[in-house]
Amino acid sequence: MDEQQHETAVTGFLEKLKNRGLRLTAQREVLFRVIAENIGIPSTVQDIWGKTRDLDPSIGIATVYRTINLLAEMGVVNVIYLNEGQFRLEMPEQKLHVSAFCRHCGSLFPLGGEDRKQEILEQWLGDTGMELLPQSIAIAGLCAKCREELKDENASPADQGPFGRSGHCPRRRRFRGGQGQ
Repeated sequence: MDEQQHETAVTGFLEKLKNRGLRLTAQREVLFRVIAENIGIPSTVQDIWGKTRDLDPSIGIATVYRTINLLAEMGVVNVIYLNEGQFRLEMPEQKLHVSAFCRHCGSLFPLGGEDRKQEILEQWLGDTGMELLPQSIAIAGLCAKCREELKDENASPADQGPFGRSGHCPRRRRFRGGQGQ
């Protein structure tokens, strides 16, 4: 994200906060700036907290959780859960965005053909009467490199469990309102 995109993101966060009648505190502004810098980068809450504490040591980890939850609820960011407590924050697009991530190493792979995917999902939802909303969806899989690595280790993808090497669910501390499960 270049400097202009970063400032646009921060301005968007601030406008939405103001429109909801919420206060802009110094801590929130610091957090908004750090979050904007981390858009599209696999992170953990601890990563973001560490970067904010460098700028303002009074910011606690609970404030980071609350702020990410708030931004997700406001629709300002999408939280895409990856592996081992990692997530990626994305700016919401005004359309469907689908990507794939490797459950073993966490690499992210954008997928093309968004219009076709949107048509298919709209057809699926058609009978329910639901309208498809703009969102980001992440599909888990194993990349070629990790499949080869697992083959060399005589391990199967099934041995990885549904949540990667550790078997721990990355959603232990879940963000409310996040998109892209």
